Amino acid sequence: MFKKIEKKIIFAISVHSTECWLLPLYYSDNRKGKIVNCLNTLNEALKKGNFTIDSKNKMPQYYEIVSKKLLKHKTLMKIYKHNPSLKTFIEEINKKKIVIEEEEDF
Repeated sequence: MFKKIEKKIIFAISVHSTECWLLPLYYSDNRKGKIVNCLNTLNEALKKGNFTIDSKNKMPQYYEIVSKKLLKHKTLMKIYKHNPSLKTFIEEINKKKIVIEEEEDF
């Protein structure tokens, strides 16, 4: 499977935590740019959806749910500037002229 899609994959490592990259999806105030205690801050917003991400048992399916909006290029371009490490990542992609396309079914 990997060989089939390897040219479409861009590996990224967040500087602070992956949860920090998700905050701009859930907050419009100064919390969207937080770089510390992001899991707890994200969970504050997720409680409204009746679940949270446990710090000891981070389930991949929960991350699929909470990050789904990032699959939309328009959404990603709207929010990336609010988190310092996500901003750096997107700017590097732009410098390298890597095109981020809409989600495809694999």
